[in-house]
Amino acid sequence: MPSPLVVRPAAEPDFDLIGELCVDSYATAGHLDPSDPYTVTLRDARARDAQAKVLVAERDGAIVGTVTICPSGTTFAEVGRDGESEFRFLAVAPTAWRTGVGEALVAACEQWARENGAPAHVICVIDRNHGAHKFYEQLGFTRLPERDWSPREGVNLLAFRRAVPYA
Repeated sequence: MPSPLVVRPAAEPDFDLIGELCVDSYATAGHLDPSDPYTVTLRDARARDAQAKVLVAERDGAIVGTVTICPSGTTFAEVGRDGESEFRFLAVAPTAWRTGVGEALVAACEQWARENGAPAHVICVIDRNHGAHKFYEQLGFTRLPERDWSPREGVNLLAFRRAVPYA
């Protein structure tokens, strides 16, 4: 049984590892060619953290996942509206796939959304990442085809949304 997972804000010593984890996760899953210019964005967790909130999931002192919370109106927000919380760059180390890391990161995003009064949170996923589509649907996200978009030729992003539960 895996040891407990800790989700925490990223710190300065984490940023290079976070960037490499993102590139490795996306490339291993077959959703990114390592020569793609987008790898520069994925690797630059430091820039993301300057304008958004980068979180890491850590187990036994090793970073095994990351996500970036992008409040509406910030540079990294793409499809969030009306105070929705958007998250991006969710990546799990391939060695930690299917161990609950992704769910823990989404739960941390939801907690942030709740604390900040967001009515819902949203994410975009590349169209060919069917595993992620299923993952988000299992977590209760629904498709928002009216917010699908393409940042460049050949890259089609599908939008998903889930209301933030308040109890």
